[in-house]
Amino acid sequence: MPSCLPPQLQLPFMSTLHLFLARFFGLTPHDCPASQKALPPRPPTICKTAWEGVFAKQFGLSCEVLRLDHEKQEWTGGYQYKISSVVLLEECAQSGCLWCLFLAKRFLTRLGAFSHKRPVYSVHIRVGSEYSRGSCLDYMSVIVSGRHGWSSDTFSLCTSEGDPAAACIPHRILIPNVGSPYALALAKTCIETCIRDHPKCRAITSYPIGSAPLPTRLVDCSNPDCLRLIETTASARGTYIALSYVWGDPNPCYRTTLTNLAFYKVRIDTTTLPQTILDAIHVTRALGIGLLWIDGLCIVQDSEKDMHHELARMRDVYRHAFLTIDAGSAAKVSEGFLQDRILDPMPEAVLPFICPPGNPFEQSADGAWVGMVYLVEKWSMISTRPHSISNGKPTSHTASRGWCLQERLLSTRSLVFTTQTLQLRCHTQTHNVGGADHLGFYDVPRLPDTVFHPDRHVVPGSEEWKDIHYRWWEIVEDYTRRKLSKPSDKLVAISALAEMFAPTLGPGYLAGLWRRTLLTDLFWSCDSPCSLSLTECRGPSWSWAYTNSGVSWWDVWETGVPFAEIIRCTVTPQNENLPFGPVTGASLILRSCLLPCKVDLENMKHLEAEFPLLPSPFSFEQTFYFDSDVAITVLRGTRMWFVPVVHYYKLDVLYMRGLVACRAGTDVLHSAGACSQGDVYRRVGLAQLMVSIVAAAQQDSMDPLNESDVYLILSQIPRVDIELV
Repeated sequence: MPSCLPPQLQLPFMSTLHLFLARFFGLTPHDCPASQKALPPRPPTICKTAWEGVFAKQFGLSCEVLRLDHEKQEWTGGYQYKISSVVLLEECAQSGCLWCLFLAKRFLTRLGAFSHKRPVYSVHIRVGSEYSRGSCLDYMSVIVSGRHGWSSDTFSLCTSEGDPAAACIPHRILIPNVGSPYALALAKTCIETCIRDHPKCRAITSYPIGSAPLPTRLVDCSNPDCLRLIETTASARGTYIALSYVWGDPNPCYRTTLTNLAFYKVRIDTTTLPQTILDAIHVTRALGIGLLWIDGLCIVQDSEKDMHHELARMRDVYRHAFLTIDAGSAAKVSEGFLQDRILDPMPEAVLPFICPPGNPFEQSADGAWVGMVYLVEKWSMISTRPHSISNGKPTSHTASRGWCLQERLLSTRSLVFTTQTLQLRCHTQTHNVGGADHLGFYDVPRLPDTVFHPDRHVVPGSEEWKDIHYRWWEIVEDYTRRKLSKPSDKLVAISALAEMFAPTLGPGYLAGLWRRTLLTDLFWSCDSPCSLSLTECRGPSWSWAYTNSGVSWWDVWETGVPFAEIIRCTVTPQNENLPFGPVTGASLILRSCLLPCKVDLENMKHLEAEFPLLPSPFSFEQTFYFDSDVAITVLRGTRMWFVPVVHYYKLDVLYMRGLVACRAGTDVLHSAGACSQGDVYRRVGLAQLMVSIVAAAQQDSMDPLNESDVYLILSQIPRVDIELV
């Protein structure tokens, strides 16, 4: 009796019927009537035993779930077969069977099968899944048992979109040909999905698509025969793409200057453009967008006035862009980023896959219902974290560059061309274009939603407000571990992010620190003593911008009680149009005490200080960090002071955290302008001192001190105004 179902519904219905029969009668799909049809022709790369056994059973994935009896150390379930000898398996592998080659390379060496005498013994192969997924075939486990025990591994089964196996294999292989029309079409679909289905991304978008304010200049890509630079008006609205990339090359002859600006408005000779720029133009056109913002072309590079004007608008350029192209795979602008990738993680094997009954490709021509699957390590990961390595090179060069951090965080969505694949990163998620989202990856955290809504009031000191402040610390920690070609860019390259946080954490941005949290913001420490050039100007010594090292923060929110008082803190911006940019002068005056201390430069874990009104001298257990290796050598024999900033008392131990400073007149670490003489100091390190009050009292035959006694003594220590520059 012919089916009365529409043709497009017949196959899904039959697939459901087969699964129902299989479960009701305890049969596998290959026991169902539809599976009695002859197997498709065997490819020459698979041996007869494997094709009619493990491949016909879909690697055991349609059988019972694999289970291990831990007491007996025996496996059950899945599909099992026996190979009479190791030699036979090796010979089959050498004859070209990809399955036997995979088994031999992956497992036999673990079982001690390869020896000088090449022993002959049987091998049991068991294949299946340890997870119950119904008709979803995503993970495969392989157990190989021999004379010396058993060995097992679990793999992700992946295929590509459009492959016959895609109907039942949910995992996708990474896309290696990132510049192909296929990959860019998938990327365009992902972008459309973000626009349509991500309310979080829509909420942070300031303008509807097509009505965003345009930057001062843009590259007009709409005419394939005539690339040119256009200048916009203040009221101009539209859609554009921005580019984030690494410059790298020392001779950037393509960049816009006062000399070639007029020519570029007429026509830009594409033969003079580096490959990364050409690739960005290609992607922009493929996505159907006509305007592209590239800093090297859209900012006049030899005009200080234009540079300052455009840097002040950097936040809006990336905030309002429809998309940012992140050329992460290019170490320099001449390399380009659309080259085909080497698959990483590299599949352990690439094998044919006989699709189970009910597959929509089953009734196609002979062999069409055989797909292709890739076996990938289950715990494989890809990464966009700075310094991550793939195939011997960083996974993303933009992830290790200072300027690129704010470009990524400010963008509503970014198309990221890593060295491994193509990703769409938006405010909702990071997605591997093509669907290989089973692979875990590290990612740069997003900005808090609040900073995209400056009119929203967050109560200072609230948990939400503290979370935002912590997020600023995390961003600075990431930023300081990135590279900058010009040390003087230390503050300006993060200025757009500071501008985003200012409505919540401000007012008062002080060379990378915030006035409201200044005492806690002082507690940054270098990952390792940094090497400072004495001619480099970054910021005041009390700011993290002063160092060229990565920094991290000591958290003193919960335990620290202020000991020091801020009397005054001032900074002088280099340019009034860049209030969050570089500074030419800065001064911090703390009211605290100056405790003479001696640092053992041979043993950096030992510091001695003198406390008035307490038995002295004390040897303190402490954590001590110098800010630079220059300080370690230059300050040998120089008198230093410990400046307490916060303190707390816990379990009869007094904890004091603060700065280590020396007089600016004797500190050669100053880098800009003349130093003030006299009572002017420069930070050289950070320390935490710990002293047992009970032990000190016992040593001097004193009555034990309680917490109130300690605070009373601390309140009596003379305080002075200390200026730090």
